[in-house]
Amino acid sequence: MADDRERAGRTEPPTPRRLQKAREEGNVGRAHGVAGAAVLLTGATLLGLGGGPLVDRLELMLRLGLSPDPLAMRDPTRLLAAAAPVVAVGLGIVAVFVLVVAVAGFLADIAVGGWVFSPEPLAPDPSRIDPVAGFGRLFSRAAAVEMMKALIKFAVVAAVAVWFGRVWAGAFLHLAAAAWPGAMRQAAAGWSRMFVTMAVALAGVAALEIPYEIWSFRDRLKMTRQEVRDELRELEGSPQTKRRIRALRHRLARLRMMSEVPKADVVIVNPDHYAAALRYRADSMRAPRLVAKGSGLVALRIRNLAGEHEVPIVEAPRLARALCRYVDLDEEIPTGLYPPVAEVLAHVYRLRAAHAIGVPPPAPPSQRFEPAPEFAA
Repeated sequence: MADDRERAGRTEPPTPRRLQKAREEGNVGRAHGVAGAAVLLTGATLLGLGGGPLVDRLELMLRLGLSPDPLAMRDPTRLLAAAAPVVAVGLGIVAVFVLVVAVAGFLADIAVGGWVFSPEPLAPDPSRIDPVAGFGRLFSRAAAVEMMKALIKFAVVAAVAVWFGRVWAGAFLHLAAAAWPGAMRQAAAGWSRMFVTMAVALAGVAALEIPYEIWSFRDRLKMTRQEVRDELRELEGSPQTKRRIRALRHRLARLRMMSEVPKADVVIVNPDHYAAALRYRADSMRAPRLVAKGSGLVALRIRNLAGEHEVPIVEAPRLARALCRYVDLDEEIPTGLYPPVAEVLAHVYRLRAAHAIGVPPPAPPSQRFEPAPEFAA
């Protein structure tokens, strides 16, 4: 009951971090009934497929056990040599059977939840030997579910046994009059059919158990809203830390941006509030790229750097605002700004050519590098 009251406040599904942490602690969803069904089904299949050879091996072991000289069995020095062939045959039968069944059970057990290796479940836990906690687990929802599953499995096995008893009772009674080894082979075939039928029935029950175990595992790991918020705060840090990180990022971005201004082809301003620096290399760029932008003091710093490194400065108020608003740093300008930017670059190239030959600089175009209406800022 206390466990149910505790879960009442846990309404949020487990986060990926909660699931990963539970996995590291060795806490994963398991459907152990699947392993039991796999062991029984594998054993029954082995008996069904290898019933004849198994009878032959058992007959050989019986013959070898009865063949030694009675005098040799009384001599301790000769007893081991006489018993070795019998034991070798028996061990061969048991070893193969146990190995195949163990592998099948292991693979079936890790099919739900996967492979996990964690030493934490082996650590001492006083709550495991607490009589009060143990008494509470006896009357928990998990105990009731396990009891229900056990009753269902018992009912399935009992139903299969009753059905076989009615169908095969006569055949088994007639085996008493059959000759060896035919009687043994028929008995092995009958028992193998019975085991296979029981195993298939239990496998069906175990298959129904898988979705419940997965749901139950995630239900046990549910979190309260406060736990989710605490985990998010732990992952992302406190608000002060996040603000500090954002400030450092902005500072680093500004430093990188300022280092690109001397490499720009032109700085477009508005005339004091905004500044946008563009660079274009025809051999490596599809379109001009915005390498620096800013407003206020940042714009003033861009203008000063451009003046110090003789980067042309062009006044185009609307174009400068559009570049600062619609284009991110280190991105190519959109196609809608191609015409005014092309006019700016053409004007800059004419200024450089006029300066190189010593003639007066040409006047800027009459439209003053106006952007398209959709880029009006």
